[in-house]
Amino acid sequence: MILYIDTTNGEDIKLALGQDDVLIAKKIIKAKYKQSEKLLAEIDKLISKVQGTVDLSKLKSIVVVNGPGPFTATRIGVATANALSYSLKIPIASIKNTDFNNIEDLIKKGNKLKNKKNNIIEPFYSQEPNITTPLDMKP
Repeated sequence: MILYIDTTNGEDIKLALGQDDVLIAKKIIKAKYKQSEKLLAEIDKLISKVQGTVDLSKLKSIVVVNGPGPFTATRIGVATANALSYSLKIPIASIKNTDFNNIEDLIKKGNKLKNKKNNIIEPFYSQEPNITTPLDMKP
């Protein structure tokens, strides 16, 4: 089973589970400014819905959409996918959100990607991060 993660929209999280070219389950979660709070819990819920329990050993690889997208939302999805890949010792691959049209297309194209173990996916942002000093820290 392959886990697909897309947080590059900034407004929602798109998750899917696929086997070969077949969509097993998908979920779109409204998560504006809440991706970090909802992502792992929603992955658990999706896997549990399919298996009846959360058994991550059934995951054979991960495909993450690595951009372009907003800095924080994109980084959350990519960092989570990298951490899961590393901890579960499963291959990971990335795809840009401009390379597919919908979740079904993501599964077909994602299934054909060369997933590599010990691969680190880097995010691709839609613009440079705008990191500023908080107002209460300014002199």
